Amino acid sequence: MSHRTTAPIRMRAALLASLFLAGAVPAYAAATLDKARDSGSLKLGYRTDTRPFAYHDDAGKPAGYSVDLCGKVADAVKAELKLPELKVEYLPVTAANRFEALQQGQVDLVCGTATPTLARRATVDFSIPIFSAGVGAVVRLDTARRVRDALAGRPEAAQPIWRGAPGLLTEKVVFAVVGSTTIEQSLIDALKARRIVVTVTPVPDYATGLQMVLDRRAVGLFGDRPVLLDAAKRGPSAGELLVIERSFTKEPLALALRRDDDAFRLIVDRTLSRLYRSKDFAPLYTRHFGAPDVATLEFFQSVALPD
Repeated sequence: MSHRTTAPIRMRAALLASLFLAGAVPAYAAATLDKARDSGSLKLGYRTDTRPFAYHDDAGKPAGYSVDLCGKVADAVKAELKLPELKVEYLPVTAANRFEALQQGQVDLVCGTATPTLARRATVDFSIPIFSAGVGAVVRLDTARRVRDALAGRPEAAQPIWRGAPGLLTEKVVFAVVGSTTIEQSLIDALKARRIVVTVTPVPDYATGLQMVLDRRAVGLFGDRPVLLDAAKRGPSAGELLVIERSFTKEPLALALRRDDDAFRLIVDRTLSRLYRSKDFAPLYTRHFGAPDVATLEFFQSVALPD
């Protein structure tokens, strides 16, 4: 068969292949606003174990600071699409599957405690910051004073803390940390840098880690400090827990969304920015964390984007 004969066949085959691939593109690859308009719903993913950011309330419904912010975004999407009856669905996600749920189109926005990192930006996108948090540690109230002082950064006599003090923190000491989070790796890196040999045990959620501490299977649980403070204050075992007076890192938290969706990202950031500058923000913040101080309000003013 001549080249002149086979060329049209190849072109037709290529065209058919491209049409097949185009039809194989999953529905969630569409822009979020188009997806919401076509499906009649906006799907919000939320963590169930990160109170006061996102959790189940007494009625089993999604609640929390991050959930409230996502609700504001949902209202903005309804206005943008001129679809006041747009259905808003809340779907639970975990620390381990939240970004995969975004990529697979199971949810359109993750309302929780996500820390933007360069590695994560390779697969998902993030809003402007919704909070400035730090990694903290919670221990039992009756934990040995030497261990509590070590975690708090108070030196014993003249010896620097976190320098591998013999007999203080050894391989017999177990720390729990929520897996699939930036906290897990930052804790491991910090301990290695300070030549501390301990066992770091990843747990699937905060409830599991807190129970390990209460059962003395772990000396402490590392996690987002606001979440730990809430657990020590309002949890069922609040009187048995103590949050160390120290933040081990400072990390911005954000809402997570799919990559390459500028239109939806603009709505998210515009909604948050206008909220931070409005009189409605302080009462919303107060409901979950108490009245914001001047430094907190200045932080949100600084991250809000101008119109």
